[in-house]
Amino acid sequence: MKLKNLAAIFTAAAVVLAAALLLLPGPSRVTMPENGTGSFNQTAMLERGDIGMGFNQMAIHHHFAATPTGGEIIIMSTNMSDTATIREIRSHVRDIQREFSEGNFTRPFYIHAEQVPGTDVMAAKKDLIRYSIRDIDGGSVLTLTTNDTGLVAAIQQFMEFQSAQHMGH
Repeated sequence: MKLKNLAAIFTAAAVVLAAALLLLPGPSRVTMPENGTGSFNQTAMLERGDIGMGFNQMAIHHHFAATPTGGEIIIMSTNMSDTATIREIRSHVRDIQREFSEGNFTRPFYIHAEQVPGTDVMAAKKDLIRYSIRDIDGGSVLTLTTNDTGLVAAIQQFMEFQSAQHMGH
């Protein structure tokens, strides 16, 4: 029960922090395609990513790829000798695998300061997603697979949204 309380507190804190960050004055808004939803502040998203992921977003390549059975999240250090960042990436990938498999998509919500497309279906059908982690040179890959066609579409929406916003970082 303590873990549930902690998760609820973390979720509430993330929502409040995300809302507060949206109200802070910051750099000019950058207009980027967002699946037809308008523009967003990429600088603010990257700053939240630094906090939410635990490493400098400018020190990584972050790729999201839709696949016929789901998708892949690929994170690599831009500097292959930066062992600290590589270690942080691998730890982060294991954390999100655990969180996502529990139906917890608080981290993407915090980083993007909005509901991320596909996560509602991914949370509802969490038990139908298989996750696998593969460490690669300089980082890690998290693969999401399922046989459920509706869930494949949700995972692909998630990957396409992420890809449009992260633009390789």
